[in-house]
Amino acid sequence: MNGTAGPADRDRWFHRPLPRPGAGLRLVCVPHAGAGTAVFRPWADRLAPGVELIAVRLPGREKRLREPPARDWAALAGDLAAALDRHVPAPYVLFGHSMGAMLVYETVRGPLGRPPARVLLSGCRAPHVPRAQPAIHDLPPERFRAGLGRLAGTPAAVLADPALMDLLEPVVRNDIRLAETWHHPAPGPLPVPATVFWGTADAIAPPAAVAAWRSLAPHGFRARRVEGGHFFPFLPHGHNPHLLGLLDDEIAPAPTPRGSDGA
Repeated sequence: MNGTAGPADRDRWFHRPLPRPGAGLRLVCVPHAGAGTAVFRPWADRLAPGVELIAVRLPGREKRLREPPARDWAALAGDLAAALDRHVPAPYVLFGHSMGAMLVYETVRGPLGRPPARVLLSGCRAPHVPRAQPAIHDLPPERFRAGLGRLAGTPAAVLADPALMDLLEPVVRNDIRLAETWHHPAPGPLPVPATVFWGTADAIAPPAAVAAWRSLAPHGFRARRVEGGHFFPFLPHGHNPHLLGLLDDEIAPAPTPRGSDGA
């Protein structure tokens, strides 16, 4: 595993858009394929005052641009687990969207000294459910970029900039490769309670594929419905007020028991 326990290693892995050193809870957020910490910045001041948002910075982006992206799940999850143990005090909750949710699963299933109080899995099929869309990670550049456009997760201005795409494509392609080939025919259970979020118009992680997480959550399961397609957490203006309201409910210190919204 890379790095040491110092501030440089902490800042390499984690970004705190609005530091709250006295917070009683940390919400640690793992981005989707190709994304960095910037996607979570609009969330920081919209969370409850007692919650500090910590965005995960994965290899190959932002200040880690010169680092090669991780080639396999085991190495990436092991390194993230070590960074969490070094730099994120308990209690914390671990959120991931799409590929980020896959990494959350791989991380909590590995050697994690201080596991999260709960995992929040957003826009992600369960690991034993086959992907719903054709793979694009192995397509030639022009067709790959067209596929990214159809996914609607990459801004049109970025896709239209050949120089920028030449820089970003290796990381994005690697992330999508990891996500598209992610599959566990007989997955192990989550060691902590889970909440899943599903988009009503999500063709990449359809409702039934997200609901299948229930069988892997013996310590507690809730499902929350959100209007929108696959990138529902980040719309319309960098955040989804409905989703953030649901997050507030999920990470409240002592939530009142209630039924699932269903998926």
